[in-house]
Amino acid sequence: MTGKGEGIAAMFAAVRPGGEVHIADYASQRGIMRALFRLTVQQIDGLVDTQPNADGAIEAILSDRSGTPIEATRVIPTPTGAISLFKAEQTASV
Repeated sequence: MTGKGEGIAAMFAAVRPGGEVHIADYASQRGIMRALFRLTVQQIDGLVDTQPNADGAIEAILSDRSGTPIEATRVIPTPTGAISLFKAEQTASV
């Protein structure tokens, strides 16, 4: 997950204070979406690369980076698991 954390840090670095970072990604997977994610994405990409997202790593990285709890603004069910949409505000200059 180092790459994702670095990527998100770069997004925040590119945004002025008060600006927003928007991300769409596989994030926490629950219920049937977790099963679909496991049967598709995790079979192709492997558990090591995908399990952190399924367990909520994106939410944790965004919350740490923004300084406030971040939850998905929308969760879109797909045949391969849920895609979550996130919005986080840049609160300080980096």
